[in-house]
Amino acid sequence: MDEEIVFEAPSAAEYAVRTYGLTKVYGGAERVSDVSLGVRRGEVYGLVGKNGAGKTTLIRLVLGLASPTRGEVEIAGQRTPSALAAARSRVGALIEQPAFYGKLDAEQNLTAYSLALGHSDRARNRELLKFVGLEDAGDKKVKNFSLGMKQRLSLAMALVGAPEILILDEPVNGLDPTGILQVREQIRRLNSDHGVTVIISSHFLGELGKVATAYGVMKEGKLVTELRGEELAALARPKIKAVTPDPEKALIVLRETFAPGEFAISGGVIEIYRPAEELGRVTMAFAGAGVPLISVTADEGDREAALVALM
Repeated sequence: MDEEIVFEAPSAAEYAVRTYGLTKVYGGAERVSDVSLGVRRGEVYGLVGKNGAGKTTLIRLVLGLASPTRGEVEIAGQRTPSALAAARSRVGALIEQPAFYGKLDAEQNLTAYSLALGHSDRARNRELLKFVGLEDAGDKKVKNFSLGMKQRLSLAMALVGAPEILILDEPVNGLDPTGILQVREQIRRLNSDHGVTVIISSHFLGELGKVATAYGVMKEGKLVTELRGEELAALARPKIKAVTPDPEKALIVLRETFAPGEFAISGGVIEIYRPAEELGRVTMAFAGAGVPLISVTADEGDREAALVALM
């Protein structure tokens, strides 16, 4: 994003968003049940779960679009009603597609939305349209936009208030591969260049894994677990795979170097369940014992499958 676009300076609070025993009952059923989560300042937090797990309801509670049956929300360290209301003004969100003015173009829609929020910086609005890839939309009416174009305009609207926290519910819905790549890069830049904390709810787990640094997994309204990116990487069971013409000698090295359960060998194919960072150690262990290797590669494992297993 161009340098003149400024975002809110992150608060000094350790957590951007926290919830305490958050519960929401609809029609006698708990849609969100006793959820206590913590999104640290500066994270890209992936909120995942199957359809109906309670992700969108939880987001609505955080944003104040629904009232909890029980529990509390804290944003940027603020929990009291008046302070929480002020803190929510520092949050941008794309949760449901806004009601656009179909007969107006993208810039006119963004201007109207900005004015409704008390902002009147038209130059910034043009920069936001450029940021989301709508700078060439011209005077095309929004009623003639594709779903992907409407999604991009929604993202621009979420950024109007220069938020320090951005909450996105299925942000790549309707986007083609190029659009998905652009959104991914936009999220990275917002987070790394501007310190924006981002919470993303998405069922595109592979895509989410390219930007998320932490995860919260929901199932049937409950928060099953929270884990950091490196913890998910470990669950994905990364491995180093090698091929040798001398499996008998290789087995001796494996038993001397690794614990039982850390490796498997079948014929000349070896799998060592260690991260890619240990590839050099593995290669040197075999080389030092005179075990020839035809090939050696690192596999990060299947993080998407690891997440699905938790849902």
